[in-house]
Amino acid sequence: MKNYYILFLLLGLLSCREEIFLELDAADEKLVVEGHIEPGFPPYLILSKNQGYFDPLDSNTFSNIFVSEADVVVYKIENNIEIDSLNLTINQEILDIFGLPIFTNFLEFNPSFSEEGFRYNLKINWNNKIITSTTTIPHSAPLESIFIKDTTIDVDKPWKCEISAVYTDPDTIGNNILIRSKRLETYVDVDSNSSIPNFINQPDPNMLLVDCGPDVLINGSTFETFFPRPKPEGGFPNGKYNTLRYKKFNGGMDSILIKEDIVLIKFCQVDNASMKFWRGVVRNATSGGNPFAEPANLTTNIIGGLGVWSGYGTKYYKVPVIKDTIIYDEYLPEILDIF
Repeated sequence: MKNYYILFLLLGLLSCREEIFLELDAADEKLVVEGHIEPGFPPYLILSKNQGYFDPLDSNTFSNIFVSEADVVVYKIENNIEIDSLNLTINQEILDIFGLPIFTNFLEFNPSFSEEGFRYNLKINWNNKIITSTTTIPHSAPLESIFIKDTTIDVDKPWKCEISAVYTDPDTIGNNILIRSKRLETYVDVDSNSSIPNFINQPDPNMLLVDCGPDVLINGSTFETFFPRPKPEGGFPNGKYNTLRYKKFNGGMDSILIKEDIVLIKFCQVDNASMKFWRGVVRNATSGGNPFAEPANLTTNIIGGLGVWSGYGTKYYKVPVIKDTIIYDEYLPEILDIF
């Protein structure tokens, strides 16, 4: 009899089950800003619109999300006084190359506009809304040296290498570090099914984020570090680079020499607001979709919108991945290489 009572109880609970539908408020439309300014180059911005968490993603999402109509002005500030300004518009050449509407200004830009130690205010007029932000270009701190090391992990691939560096952090708290990298040259076999390899250069399309963080634990110290290769699809940056190598084919009877990777390293200092944003990007990207990872919202320094407006105190280094190579000199990249 006891078993019948349990059965009736379960049937009663099941019969009382009711589907619940939640009507969520639509997300307010906001402008999302990804803005950059660094010494020697014009500022540039990518503007887009936010989406609701449950909004569908389809073929129209990409074309509809970016903003190409807005009035954008950057003001150079010294001692709280506006000393210069620059209007930004969509650059057609960059649009043709990258397929993105990027606001910048090559024609009216003077290299003295973007300097270390100055503050830069951003003002955007979009859809009758005013979006503002401010950032600084911190003073940069160079790497002492960059060198190529054999990797000890890929023992079956002796051409795999790491890019390492020696850095001395200035003896003042607040020298937040951000690192990006981009393969200017990397050679890929575009016809792996062919009996004859066909390696061509397929560089990274844009600068990829390696890491960002404060200097609290390293303040004033000299140490050795390394720059792993980031993945275009995101995730923890743990890739290696390729040095010169031979590829055998035709049953081992022939071989072809494949050139080494050439990597552009962007090593820079950022202010606290920028560091908090990009540190959040790093943490979200490296969580790997772990369902047990603590969710974190990205901080923003955009008033009236979302995203970030970042100033960078930059040092660039062009690194050919050749074993035992040591790089001391800085490098001046082409304008299209910094995107």
